[in-house]
Amino acid sequence: MKKIVLGLGMSLDGYIARKNGSVDWLSMEWDYDWKAFFGNIDTVLMGRRSWEKALEMNPSGDSNPYKGMETYVFSNTLSETGVEDVEIVGGDITEFANELRARNGKKIWLSGGGELAKSFLEADLVDELYLGISPIFLGSGIPLFPEFNREVHLRLLGNKSCYNKAKDNAMIELAYEVVRS
Repeated sequence: MKKIVLGLGMSLDGYIARKNGSVDWLSMEWDYDWKAFFGNIDTVLMGRRSWEKALEMNPSGDSNPYKGMETYVFSNTLSETGVEDVEIVGGDITEFANELRARNGKKIWLSGGGELAKSFLEADLVDELYLGISPIFLGSGIPLFPEFNREVHLRLLGNKSCYNKAKDNAMIELAYEVVRS
């Protein structure tokens, strides 16, 4: 069964974006092994606002920024993405996620946002978490973990610091697996 991996960058105080949705404080300049992470992923899931942000950050703007991966956008308001090979998902996330998990292939990346992460965690659909914690306090914004209604126990898989020469600083990557009884 394919695993669903929640993987996001966040501020030290737990935000994934500013109140206006901006992620201008996030950097791709850390000496993080992006190839290794993406080498284990063949499917990406995200909410509508995360999709819109990904398109905004995509230089061409009219193609899938996650080319080569099955890409699904969860939305109750969109009927199409306007991008070839990107599918809108509405309705029951558990049924959809379990269908994806039953397929052959690599891991499924749940890339955002907070509300979608909350829904997946509450439905016990997340298997692993990879969090890049940036050395910044935003003070306010969109939280990674909006309040949800169940405890989730985790087991540490690993941690490491990733250095950024330009900033002369490091972020911490934490990797966890969800512990099920």
